[in-house]
Amino acid sequence: MSQSGASATAAESTSDRRQRQLDEAIAEGIPLDVFRRRWIIVAAMCTSLLAVMLANSSMNLALPGMTSDLRITQAEQTWIVDLFSLVFAALLFTAGAIGDRYGRKLVLQIGMVLFTVPSLYAGLIADSGAELIVARGVMGIGAAMVMPSTLSIINTTFPRGQRAGAIAVWTGVAGAGAGLGTVFSGVLLEFWSWRSAFLMSVAFGLVAFVANQILSHESKDEKQTPIDWLGGMLSTVGVLGLVYAIIEGPHDGWTQPGVLVAVAAAVVGIGLFIWWEQRTPHPMLDMKLFRNPLFSSSSAAVTIAFFALGGSFFLLAQLFQLVLEYSELQSALATLPIMLPMLLLSPLVPKVAAAIGSRFTVGSGLAIIAAGFLLCSTWDGDTGYWGILLPLFVVIFGMVFVMPPATNLIIASVPKNRSGMGSAMNDTVRELGVSIGIAVLGSLIARGYSSGIGEATRGLPPEAAAAAESSFPAAVQGVAPALEQQAGPAVTERFVGLATDAWMTGMNWAMLAAAGLAAVAAVGTLIAMPNKRREPEFITTPQDAQPAHV
Repeated sequence: MSQSGASATAAESTSDRRQRQLDEAIAEGIPLDVFRRRWIIVAAMCTSLLAVMLANSSMNLALPGMTSDLRITQAEQTWIVDLFSLVFAALLFTAGAIGDRYGRKLVLQIGMVLFTVPSLYAGLIADSGAELIVARGVMGIGAAMVMPSTLSIINTTFPRGQRAGAIAVWTGVAGAGAGLGTVFSGVLLEFWSWRSAFLMSVAFGLVAFVANQILSHESKDEKQTPIDWLGGMLSTVGVLGLVYAIIEGPHDGWTQPGVLVAVAAAVVGIGLFIWWEQRTPHPMLDMKLFRNPLFSSSSAAVTIAFFALGGSFFLLAQLFQLVLEYSELQSALATLPIMLPMLLLSPLVPKVAAAIGSRFTVGSGLAIIAAGFLLCSTWDGDTGYWGILLPLFVVIFGMVFVMPPATNLIIASVPKNRSGMGSAMNDTVRELGVSIGIAVLGSLIARGYSSGIGEATRGLPPEAAAAAESSFPAAVQGVAPALEQQAGPAVTERFVGLATDAWMTGMNWAMLAAAGLAAVAAVGTLIAMPNKRREPEFITTPQDAQPAHV
């Protein structure tokens, strides 16, 4: 065949592919103007998503500055950091249902306003801890409206057969956004005050709002499914109690009254939610979905993947600052290379899943995560930057193979008119995974540290010993400087070395536990998830529901 003939054949092939994609969009009721700008819409949705993710992870570095500036109490510090996550996780299901019923773009834009306005107030006006707490709470409400709406809009923009690539881009931004928030805020705080962390949210929020208004389209449930308000209230109470207990239990103690109340709220709220959802004609979360092995296995995989991500970055910040003695900015920049595989490789994973099936893609990804954590369990006090980074690359590489196909399968298992339900489920298990990862791995480290710090504190005054036993940061940043003045550098070096060894022992325990959990999840996925040939049996068809575009 001549070169011109080959070019003509390639051109015809491209033309045929475009026509097929267009026919699929028409068959699923997607307007042509929406379909033609589908990737621009994805860019707008990812900008909104990134705004939320950056705000969720930027407060820890800003906290010292605002504490000294506004004389914020310890209790206020806790609520400034935690309230955003609590409100965000608790309202995801309700926000997703409201978006399905009244319009996903409408809910998205209201959420962007609720997110951006309090960020502006906190960045320019707020002068007390109470004001910052309220601002963060309202930002959390806005974020809960934004995140499921972005994924729902992407779902209604693409035909079923073309959706995986767009969702892969979304998951890459969702995974990398948490780490990028630390990096961006670390750079800003090096040159400006803590208020710049809030003003960063304002900048992203304004850009996202304008982009959404110009580029996005409105869609809603054409069946006008009534909102399950009782289910929404019960899910809010249950998830709020669960997340609060997970966050506060490890360091406040599980027997503290507030934590016990939260555990009771979680048990009662989630129990009644499950009971009610099995009886109401229009459930906020259809419990029958858990009989679908694609939905249940993928939900578990997303939970484990974000357990890995949340736990890893929580530990990584402490490892860089306390063991390698990096500054906050150096620590933030040191995490940047870990984000690159997630952003660059996620869009390629749908092709792998299409070739070998989601079962082996997700199962292999979980196995790689387990191998990465196993490598992390070999760290000690002498491990350098690259010795830390390379095992984490393995963990992140595994996550890249889990998140895009698992998220796509959660969405594919739900009728398109109930996109908000699928999006909220994905976002909720993601938030629970992060919170559980931080709590479980942090608790294992604390236990390992407590069991090994005794030798380091032997011979210290009672007050110094108690401080060193309370936490590794207290030992390194509080006790060690005082000890150097009193006993000299040699004694101090030995004390820091023993404290570091104790903390690294706890780290090794945590990494082994994470490796074991990921390995069990990998085996469970390979057993429970249908193979490539049977996948279509468990995926909703375009005829199940078509989105109403306004």
